[in-house]
Amino acid sequence: MASTIRPPIPVNEEIPRITHVLRPHHIAILSVFILILRNPPSQNFNLHIFRVLAREIAETRPPKTFNELIQAVVKGDPEDPQEREERIKMARGLRNVPKHLQTHEGMTQFFVDVIAFVPERDYEGHQITPSDLPIERRSYFGLFIRRCYLSYFKLSWRGAIKLVKDYKAWVAGKDAGYDLKPTDRGGGLLIMPTASDELQYAQLEPLEKYDKAVKEGDTQAAIENLRRFFDQKFSDNDDSGLSQHALLNLARLHYSLGEYVAARHSAEEALKTARTANDALTVQHCTSLLRRIPSMDGRYSSSRIPPIKLNTSPIDVLYNVRKALDSGEPLESGFIKLYESLGCADAFLSHTPEPSWPWARHAYQAVLWRLAGVESLAQTHENIILAFTEPGDDESRLHALCSKARRLGRQGNYGGALLVLLDPNTWKGINLRQYNMWASEIWEVLRLTASRRRQVNLIRDFLGPRKPAGPNATLAYYNTVVQQKSSMVQLLEGINFCIGAESWSDALSLCLDVLWNTQFRGLHAYHRVAVVLLAEISIEFGMATRGKRIIEEILPIILNGDDLELRAHACYTLARCIMVGSWANSLTDPPPKDKQEAALRGALPFLHTAEADYAKIEMYPERMRVLYTLSVTYNSLDMIEERDRMAELHSEVEKQLEEAQSMQEDKHLKEIMDLVVQIAGTITKRFET
Repeated sequence: MASTIRPPIPVNEEIPRITHVLRPHHIAILSVFILILRNPPSQNFNLHIFRVLAREIAETRPPKTFNELIQAVVKGDPEDPQEREERIKMARGLRNVPKHLQTHEGMTQFFVDVIAFVPERDYEGHQITPSDLPIERRSYFGLFIRRCYLSYFKLSWRGAIKLVKDYKAWVAGKDAGYDLKPTDRGGGLLIMPTASDELQYAQLEPLEKYDKAVKEGDTQAAIENLRRFFDQKFSDNDDSGLSQHALLNLARLHYSLGEYVAARHSAEEALKTARTANDALTVQHCTSLLRRIPSMDGRYSSSRIPPIKLNTSPIDVLYNVRKALDSGEPLESGFIKLYESLGCADAFLSHTPEPSWPWARHAYQAVLWRLAGVESLAQTHENIILAFTEPGDDESRLHALCSKARRLGRQGNYGGALLVLLDPNTWKGINLRQYNMWASEIWEVLRLTASRRRQVNLIRDFLGPRKPAGPNATLAYYNTVVQQKSSMVQLLEGINFCIGAESWSDALSLCLDVLWNTQFRGLHAYHRVAVVLLAEISIEFGMATRGKRIIEEILPIILNGDDLELRAHACYTLARCIMVGSWANSLTDPPPKDKQEAALRGALPFLHTAEADYAKIEMYPERMRVLYTLSVTYNSLDMIEERDRMAELHSEVEKQLEEAQSMQEDKHLKEIMDLVVQIAGTITKRFET
């Protein structure tokens, strides 16, 4: 996720003064001063009014309208009759003020009256002490009154008339008086512009447009506004010394869009410029970014993880978690890097807050615990993100929601997964850059549903052409903390392919590699899958008893887990091991009948568990295989009624499979994909307004 480096202000340099523009709400604030200074209200009500004025003068939020300001001022204790009368009197007075400010003469007299409360000398020319004034000249409120007074009397006749018209329109509820920018000082609005009025210092407007363009995914507009922002005057020197910041932000923009060649070029230029300017902090940021950018072959520039230095960002240390796992290190090293990032956060965030850091930390912890096989802790960290963030606050929220939807899909609750993703609270805060990630997750849920049902035609003819462009970054992020598919997943898929092709020797070789790798690295989530596959392979090599023993070692964890596909596969494999294992010591002659029946009855609970799980996740071929095994088992036990019931279920599932395989298009799936397209249009319109 791209972040923006704000231009620093040197400690030893004086901050350039920004020109003051008189706005309509400033006049309303001054009218409150006149009313409370002429007729001071009670102490509690007076304190309340000054608190409201302090917040409005600070301008830390958009200014209130005329009616909103009156409501904020007169708000008080409804139980106090004296204060109620004061509030009514104050509201009446504030609404009468605009009647006296309809002309230039009335506005001029208004400013003469307000400056009288903070005079420098009395009428006889004597210096006034601060104790003789209701408001001290150099106080917070006194400086505001004097600044507004000076700004008004610097206006020309045209500027004063424009202010009166804007004020009247603003009182009427119109958005007037805010089209004048601090840089629009020409055009005769001032009597005689001073040197500070003619200087055009840096403004945040280009940076705000840059942030908006980044959210929209408009690369050209983002680059142009970034150039406009850093081309402004930040100091009185000829060289602002911020060229490296412009290049670094440009590199981060290209990196967030996946344009790695352009990102590397911009980051290298920023690194050279930062070294020339002796900007050590920017050099560190550039170096961290260059380590993240992969080369043309998909590898990273260096596998070595650099040591932690002063001002190292905890986000950069979190990235080392990903790099450690990419390089094949044990999961323990990922937790070590995670705790190192916590230490960096204590030192780094004390003076440079990063709002995304807490949620990024919980997101990485969820990834690590999921790889460790502790799904409950992973869900806990994701729930923390969802509980304390709002839509659009941070990208980690979108990752957590996509992970929740993926978990529901794995459990066979495909409708619940789609409800999570299509909920307006999920997509209303995303930008166009994140939209592709979100749409890919919806497509992945639909693909998982169709693939489990063996709807090959539907995937080829309907879902395939509608696949969102680009890789599914969210799925890769939460599966492996990398953008490419994990080597563990590739090996497990290779084992399944070899088993399907009945290439047992190759399957055994790959399975042993996965077992050693996952056990060494602590990837217990993949280790359990490999153990089940090894037990399945052991049946073909005549070691069913061994397969039964290794499955029983991990069976309590699998049975209590929420991965229904793994549980069904493990139970079915265990049932096969139990039945085949009864022949372990009788290679030529069959075992005693009572031993056979005991083995068959011992396998029945696991077969029923597998059948129920496959039914819930709608894996028709696997369920048919289990039903066939159940039918044969009941037949061997002379349980005719149960055998016939399993045979009927087998026929019903076979019909469901044929119906699913013949489906070319699904009306409900088409409605879902059309809704995804409509949401894209909604997001686009939101940024256009």
